Amino acid sequence: MMLFEAKLLQMTKRLSTYIAECVTLAGTDKREEVFTLFDNIQLLFPHWVIMTCPIMHPDIHYISNNFYSIFGYGQQYKLNNRPETFFQYVHDADKDDLHSCLNFAHDFLEAVPPAEHADYRLLFNYRFKKSNGQYIHLQDEKAALNLHNAGNLYYALFRDLTDERQFTGVKLDVFKQDRVLEKIKEFKPSLNRTALSKREGELVTLIRQGLSTKEIAWYLKISHHTVRNIKSKLFEKLNVSNTVELLNKTA
Repeated sequence: MMLFEAKLLQMTKRLSTYIAECVTLAGTDKREEVFTLFDNIQLLFPHWVIMTCPIMHPDIHYISNNFYSIFGYGQQYKLNNRPETFFQYVHDADKDDLHSCLNFAHDFLEAVPPAEHADYRLLFNYRFKKSNGQYIHLQDEKAALNLHNAGNLYYALFRDLTDERQFTGVKLDVFKQDRVLEKIKEFKPSLNRTALSKREGELVTLIRQGLSTKEIAWYLKISHHTVRNIKSKLFEKLNVSNTVELLNKTA
């Protein structure tokens, strides 16, 4: 936990330096315009939580009212709206991968002229804990608006995807808006370290087909003890605790 917070602080400082040196931000004179805009968006999309970026805009502080009904955190959260406050509710097993995704996103945006940031949308997927202790599959979409050449406004849209899509690991999708919104990049940290061996891949395939441990052992011509050992090591390798999570992680 403390290591993640240290990494987050380091990344925040790096981002703040980049903003100060390179990016023109929408100022506090745009607060009312921003609030009116986001209030109207919330009415149109009541299942989306909207929030201004607390790093980019410490002086334009907006969190849509449905944050409290969807996530369950009350007024005290709003008073302590800092990156470390939000990220303390990210699943512990997802924090390192999320940090890698945030660094990837930062490197990507640094390579894009700030005036073009509004052309891109960054979609993060990770698990987030509600006030009742339940973890949900959260989509965190980060985007920017250019407010009539007054500077960039950075914000996030959050959606609970738990009932729509199985969680298969932390990832980042990068989209660019041209004539249509097109996915141009995907970054999934777990793929860099969890490449399955041939035998592990065979095991996962047979589990997915519904075979029992004994049936897998017969098919692979190994003992059922070996099957259990391979499966146990896969759980550890992929940081999962059951077969359902294993199959989701290797989907």
